[in-house]
Amino acid sequence: MSKAIVGLAGLVCAVLAVRFVLVCREPEVIPIEIGEVHFTDKYNPEARLLIPAAYTGEDGAIEGEYRIAGKTYGTPVRKERISLHPTKGLVISGKWHSDYGFQQTVLVKNGRVRTHEDPRKTFRRALGTVDGQFYIFQSRIPMTLNRFSESIHKYCSNAVNLDMGDYGYGWYGKRKFSRIFRYNRDKQTNWLCIE
Repeated sequence: MSKAIVGLAGLVCAVLAVRFVLVCREPEVIPIEIGEVHFTDKYNPEARLLIPAAYTGEDGAIEGEYRIAGKTYGTPVRKERISLHPTKGLVISGKWHSDYGFQQTVLVKNGRVRTHEDPRKTFRRALGTVDGQFYIFQSRIPMTLNRFSESIHKYCSNAVNLDMGDYGYGWYGKRKFSRIFRYNRDKQTNWLCIE
């Protein structure tokens, strides 16, 4: 085999490898086009979307303050509340703006990326909005929280992290989100839901 062919094959492999890395750094972007998104602490196997939302604490309770059907539960752990507004999408504010919401790590607010101290590289998932439309963003490769925030900010104006613990899972229609995670519904305490 000639040196030119070997060199060309090596170049093609290098280009494909770089392209693969660049594509993997971009998040999977899934629009939520149907139904109303709400926060719930009740498992519903009939839901069109059911995906973990707020963190679950060591005590087995939902971490932070949350709102279901206009009633507020829990104890605040952050100053901001994440409201799931029917026309505005995600509203990140110090007070509630809808009947459903939770507290969670903010990744993007008003188009600006937030920085975080979490150095762990893991698969990530977020709920975000563009012009009032909800989207799910999921990393294709393990990454830090900062890197994930940077990768999604060009797609959305507001975004919050979603729980991706050892038992995180979810689906949208027939599409499973987390084929890479263990399923343990007994430990999950809350979800984003479209019925």
